[in-house]
Amino acid sequence: MASDSPEDSGSARHSDGLTTVASEGSADVPAGPVDATVWRRISLWRSFTYLMIPVVLLVLISGSLALATQWAPPESVETVRFWFYFFDVGREINLPTWFSAGLWITAGILAGYFARRASRHRGSWALFCAVCMVFSIDETLELHERLDVIGSELGRYLPLQLGFTWVIPGVLIAGLIGLSLLRMVLGLPRTSRAGLLAAGIIFVAGGVGVETLSGLFIQGDTLPWQFFLLTLVEESLEMTGIALGVAALAHLIAYRHSADRSTAFRVANRPLPETDPATP
Repeated sequence: MASDSPEDSGSARHSDGLTTVASEGSADVPAGPVDATVWRRISLWRSFTYLMIPVVLLVLISGSLALATQWAPPESVETVRFWFYFFDVGREINLPTWFSAGLWITAGILAGYFARRASRHRGSWALFCAVCMVFSIDETLELHERLDVIGSELGRYLPLQLGFTWVIPGVLIAGLIGLSLLRMVLGLPRTSRAGLLAAGIIFVAGGVGVETLSGLFIQGDTLPWQFFLLTLVEESLEMTGIALGVAALAHLIAYRHSADRSTAFRVANRPLPETDPATP
């Protein structure tokens, strides 16, 4: 890892001067002889793939139940709506919200850990941690919706009418956060840097771009099918962006399996392979 990246950390000092944290009884320890000197990075793409499994499932279930509410026979509509409430990606306080908030908290914990161990840009890592925690709260309480008051005033100077005026100050806030974290992100290793930049673009594209488009389809108290479709796309992009961000942060951590069936972890500080050839 470049000099701007977090330093090594943990509880056990080894001959190479690095510090590690051991986790006993890892289920991933391969059978047979283990090379205790080999450190491997947590694979970004493998982590991202695992995190995308619940994302895809939640989106498919939400979309299917949304269609079912329109096509179900009258005697089954209430039952379908009951289950749709728990999986509707456009609502809060349900399974998609819980999952998204959990991803933000995970990202915040990783960023907070790096803030304690970083040799440089500790303030940026701390800011990143705080942003992730605030966003996890926002997933449940919809804090961004409170920006409508400011957005409505700013929207008077726009040539078009927006359905969601919070996106106006939201873009400004996102830009300030991005600029504040940009130097830190650019100092990261190439794969994690690219992953975090892509994650930010995907998240903003969904949370601001697609939501702005969906707001244009609001017609009084009626919500056409285009609105529900765009909401599904918006939430899919948001969850995808958060999942990619978590995977990119996890890629900054290295691990190795020891002969005593324990697993040690540390912050990677040099180019490392992503997979262990002995691991299936």
